[in-house]
Amino acid sequence: MQLHIVERSAFVVIGMEAVFREGDEGFGDLWQRFIPREDEVTGKVEPGVSYGICVPRIDGDLQYITGFQVGEDAVIPEGMVRFQVPAQRYAVFTHTGNAAQIGASFQAIHDHLLGAHGLQPNDGIDLERYDARFDDPFDHASQMELYIPIH
Repeated sequence: MQLHIVERSAFVVIGMEAVFREGDEGFGDLWQRFIPREDEVTGKVEPGVSYGICVPRIDGDLQYITGFQVGEDAVIPEGMVRFQVPAQRYAVFTHTGNAAQIGASFQAIHDHLLGAHGLQPNDGIDLERYDARFDDPFDHASQMELYIPIH
């Protein structure tokens, strides 16, 4: 997987959320509920770029938000949430593969890729960034970026 390091300023995402326990399925179902409503999100900073926001919770569950980066004054559509992603330094890995393989990529990053590059993970929020390179969740050639917080 390709790697680069970025410093991201804080930004706001509006989208839909769900909470998952370890091993739960359903991320795709959340996306399937969100995609038909994505045009309700106004004030998009990059209209062709969506995010999966992975927020670890104290109880071990994972809050997951599908959405778009928006301006500070964007209106929250009914049934959606506004989430402030904090400023963070990230190791960004390019995932190539279908959506079902994303979890394995996260596992490989945490198990050995960060260490192989001399990087230390930081507690924080992981990001999935989807742009035009990810055009089909079943396409093994699709690409997206995985942002891992680092020190």
